[in-house]
Amino acid sequence: MKMDSARMQGEKDFSLIRNLRDAGCGPLLIEKILALHERGNIREELRLLAAQRSGLLEKIHAVQKKVDCLDYLVFHMKQENTINSGR
Repeated sequence: MKMDSARMQGEKDFSLIRNLRDAGCGPLLIEKILALHERGNIREELRLLAAQRSGLLEKIHAVQKKVDCLDYLVFHMKQENTINSGR
């Protein structure tokens, strides 16, 4: 019975690590979260996960701004081309 419990815990840890990696967490952050998880400090775990999420959103917004700039440039180039073609 104990072996099954240990194996189940190992699978949960593996799943947690895989999910943290998939979420872009680095090795140091993963270690911190695992240590907090082991101690049952869910509040601090959630704080670190929220910070990771916030960092990812900042990156998304920065990339979105670049996409918007490209869209603006393309729009104006097409508009300029239409005006010049009409002459």
